Amino acid sequence: MKIHYVILLVIALLASSCNSKSDAANNNPSSDDYDFWVTLEQAQEQAVDEGKYILLDIYTEWCGFCRRMNKETYADNRVQEALDRYFYPVRIDAESTTRVTFHGETYAMRDLAHAFGVSSYPTTIFISPSGEPVASQPGFIEAASFHKMLSFVGSESYKNQTFQQYSESY
Repeated sequence: MKIHYVILLVIALLASSCNSKSDAANNNPSSDDYDFWVTLEQAQEQAVDEGKYILLDIYTEWCGFCRRMNKETYADNRVQEALDRYFYPVRIDAESTTRVTFHGETYAMRDLAHAFGVSSYPTTIFISPSGEPVASQPGFIEAASFHKMLSFVGSESYKNQTFQQYSESY
């Protein structure tokens, strides 16, 4: 039940930030090539060993908001620092037939996205170190909001407070 509240609060935050201008431009590194992406298999192995979460970035090649999130949000230094601290980030192309393994089962990337119920892009899925989905957030997320979400989930604050409570004390 608490996860439903977390998801609703994250959606509310997204809705409130969708129309504001991105502040990622002030925090961008010089390159769009990021070396923080890992394979799903690597993420699952390392997440348990190091207690980090897995972040699934479900995207498509044709999706304009996916490209924008990659160019603006993932480029933000604060986002990259939070990813490095709390997550193993994995990109899943929702239209790809490339095979990946999740919980010992092999899927085409597109089938895995479907198994998670993804129907719009981009969608971000947060997975615990033990491999259980924690929350899912569809849509473009601006860097400041995304950083807050990453910190909320990664610090495990979601276990004892709502996102709204966390945001107010952030």
